[in-house]
Amino acid sequence: MRAKLVAAALVIVIVLVGTGLALQHREETRVLKVLNYSEYIDPEVLKMFEEEYGVKIVYDEYEAAEEAWAKLRAGGGGYDVIITAHSYVGLAAKQGLLKPLDKSLIPNLKNLDPRIASHPADPEQKYAVPYMWGTTGIAYVGSCVADTPRTWREFLSPDYLKNYSGRVSLLSEFSEVVMASMIALGYDPSNRSHWNEDVMGQVESLLLKVKPYLAGFYGASQYMPALNTSRICLAQAWNGDVLVVQEANPSVSFVNPEDGALLWVDYMVIPKDAKNVELAHKFINFLLRPDIAAMNVKYVWYASSVKKSLLVKVAEANGDEELLDILNNPLVYPSNETNLIPSPVLDEEMSAMVETVRLHVLGTG
Repeated sequence: MRAKLVAAALVIVIVLVGTGLALQHREETRVLKVLNYSEYIDPEVLKMFEEEYGVKIVYDEYEAAEEAWAKLRAGGGGYDVIITAHSYVGLAAKQGLLKPLDKSLIPNLKNLDPRIASHPADPEQKYAVPYMWGTTGIAYVGSCVADTPRTWREFLSPDYLKNYSGRVSLLSEFSEVVMASMIALGYDPSNRSHWNEDVMGQVESLLLKVKPYLAGFYGASQYMPALNTSRICLAQAWNGDVLVVQEANPSVSFVNPEDGALLWVDYMVIPKDAKNVELAHKFINFLLRPDIAAMNVKYVWYASSVKKSLLVKVAEANGDEELLDILNNPLVYPSNETNLIPSPVLDEEMSAMVETVRLHVLGTG
């Protein structure tokens, strides 16, 4: 009897220990917290990373670079990786808001397109690694737009927009709004000398004149469905988003304005207060794998920071005609004839100018 009791006790102990180990294992499952623009990654990529590394990803989205900038200034908001606009990368690094990168943990840096890697936001990848790049231009729905705008000057004209009152949106990312307005007024946003109080006053005046005709200031998750259903006819937009919508609604098109499409690069950074730094490096490295980059290009229709030649190899190896079509699409990879104006890396004064114009135009903090 005692032997049975002892045996039973041993079984109970083993079960309890096993249960405890299982609970401990669950408790120790690593979690990677990622913040990214909306509609900007293939969800399958996140699942693949979780499975490959045995981790859990907590994934959140935002609409405008100013939101990510606010998180970085607050220490990172608990995120391990933030994908953000190049505009704020320089400021974030200068203010000590980013972890320096350990390049030994990112061997796939060798896959970067040298043209994109050399962007002035961080040409040596000390703090930031390019993710995707693209252009900011004008989206329109052919079924409700009679006269397609070909320039920012035409698009941001009260006389033009009044014909589409209530069915036009500008981006919620206000630095983009300011820069498009500068081009419309004849100023070059890539020229630092054009960022001054006089020009900003003209920008503010222009935006206050066009504001009554706007449906609002929209991010991708707002303007994409609105274009798809033709609830809005015109939108300041990012090229890849529009090409995705075009798949569902062929009446939607995109224009790189003749007076200058804004060229931008988005970056992967690790906030200063990140908890899982090594895992964050692994995630960045994962996104630079050609097969993973190819998946994201197909999903979001933006140009990858990974060399196009490597993506072509992936497409050819898999017989992926859809991917090849995207890689050869001039609205994804603009031709040399496209008038591209590089969006500048904002300094503190420029950032403050954007915020001042935003507050005056929107009338809100």
